[in-house]
Order: sequence, then C-alpha cells, then structure tokens
Amino acid sequence: MNLSETQEQDAPKSVVEQTMRAQRDSWIEISRRVAELESREFPHGGPKRIILYGLGSSFIAAKLCQLTLKRDRTRPRVPVIVVPSTHVGVDAIPSKGDWVFAFTHRGSYGPTIQAMELADRMGAFTVQVSAFGVAQHPSAQYLLPTVPLERVEPHTAAVTGAICAVTSLLLGTKCVEEWDALTSIPTPDLDRLRGRAGQGPSIILGEWEGEYLAREAALKITEMARIPVRAYGSEEYFHGPNFARTNQDVIWHVSLPKDPRNEMIQSSLQVGVFGSSPLAWMPALLELQWLALAVALNRGVDPDLNLKS
Repeated sequence: MNLSETQEQDAPKSVVEQTMRAQRDSWIEISRRVAELESREFPHGGPKRIILYGLGSSFIAAKLCQLTLKRDRTRPRVPVIVVPSTHVGVDAIPSKGDWVFAFTHRGSYGPTIQAMELADRMGAFTVQVSAFGVAQHPSAQYLLPTVPLERVEPHTAAVTGAICAVTSLLLGTKCVEEWDALTSIPTPDLDRLRGRAGQGPSIILGEWEGEYLAREAALKITEMARIPVRAYGSEEYFHGPNFARTNQDVIWHVSLPKDPRNEMIQSSLQVGVFGSSPLAWMPALLELQWLALAVALNRGVDPDLNLKS
C-alpha cells in the first residue's frame, strides 16, 4: 500500500458516511420502541384508510412504506394511499377514520405541516413522523420519532428510520423481526463500490419498488456528487424518455424479477431485489446509498457540503 492510499484510509470519514454506518443501530432501537407502544394510544378498531405523504426523500420513504405493506399479505386489507404533501386535499382528501402519516424529518412549517393541519380539521387521526427530539406540532395527535436530526443533507438514516418506524407500527412483530435480521447486513466495501460506481449514471431505471429506489438513488447522487441524474419507472422510460438517450448516457438498473423490461434494459450496473418478504428491497436501498457516496468520492466532491451546525 502506498502513502497516498494509507492517508486516504486514515482520513476522517465524512458525516454522510458516519451516518450511514450507524443507521443499523437505529433500526433496532426504533423497531423495539415502536413494538412496545400501547395500543390504547391509537384509535380503536384500526384505520379505515391509511394516507402517507411527504416531499422529496420523505415522499419516497412514504411510497416504500406503502409497497412494504402491499408485500405483506397477512395485514388487514385497508386502502393505503400515498401522495406528495401538496396533493393532500386534492388527490387524497382525509376524513374521519383515516390514519394520516406526515413524513417530515425536521418538522419545519411548510406544505407537509399544512397538509397535517388540514387532515386534523377533517377529523383524521394524524401521526407526525419526525426526527427524535423534534417538537410535536399541535395538529399532530401522535408523534412517532425516528432517528436524531441528521446533520447533513442528503438524508439517509432519516429515510430508513422513518420507514422502520412506520412499518414496525403497522405490521407489528413480524416486521420487527425482519428489521432485526437486516442489521446483520455487512457494511459494504467502499473501495469495491468505487470501482463499480465509476463517475456515476445519467439515468437510473426500475419498476415498482425498483422505481422508488431508483428515484432515491438519483436524488442521493445529485445531493452528494452534484450531478443531475434522471430516474424513471421501466415502463415510463420505454414510453418516451428512451428516445432522448445518447451514447454518452450511463444507465443503472434496479432490477426486480417480475419486471417485464429486464431483458430490454442495457445497463452498466445492476442492483437486484431478491425475495418476497416485506422488506426484501432494503439491501438494495443500502447498496444504492453507498454507491451514491462512491460516486461523490470518485468525482472528488465533498458529500458534506450541506453540513448543518
């Protein structure tokens, strides 16, 4: 090993990397804490509908929660609706009997809190999904804490922590056991991932869970490496965007076995989702988070540029 390689290994890890390394410990704490919640704190009889919403990564976390609930065939078959915060009251109108989950890591006032205020006025049971230590808003009837406030954007632990809290609440013991199992996933070899990631993609594709993993990866690469990345559902891509592809475009693919476009997508890097359990997509999300960091390092970009005091 030469001197430069030794210095790189000994260099302090970025806050982004430290956060990603620590998030598995948070899942254990969150899932077990949520599992011990008293049922009397929630409306008797369960929800008529479940409405999940947020913006940016929070919306993606909400969507992945919905798809996790869909994978679990043992839960009660109540409708699960996901919309951006700005669509609450338009595409999803809360009403009495609904459980409405507002994904807002910092709890800052804006469209997500405004939507929760509307849901509260409409008589829905409102749950604020925020960082540990964030104050409960008056329109929230229940505060569901996740992880401590992240010091830097992109949010990584905030995404997985919110998903952990909501799925543990709605799916119960079986889901808690799966989160426990996920903590055994080893931390990826960052040097190996840097070799795979190269300078990063210009397009990421996927379908179902794969689409939202693709969108989250594109957002993380944009935030960490400062490059624009487009993300599409597989079918969406072949209904128009593929005509704008050039020879310079680099495609990554989040592949699910049931995606009918699998054989048609020519990608330089593929991240697979395997298994049928509710959280089978989680290892792929973790890999994509680390790949985003790898792209930033390969490009010489500090992933902590959005560090907050």
